[in-house]
Amino acid sequence: MSKRKAISAETLMRVAGENAGHPIDAERASAYAEAFEPILQLLDNLRALPLKDVEPAMIFKPEEIDE
Repeated sequence: MSKRKAISAETLMRVAGENAGHPIDAERASAYAEAFEPILQLLDNLRALPLKDVEPAMIFKPEEIDE
């Protein structure tokens, strides 16, 4: 897995203006970057967990009963 770069205020300003059509100022973009970066780091940590062969808890697998 490649190393993710930290999100920047400039990136958020470009995405908000070009992709979402809602430009934001530098101060707001900086505040969003501070808020989003810890969340993105937590997602990276979750992705790094060895859960490839673990099924979600909500999957039902009936077992056959030998009579």
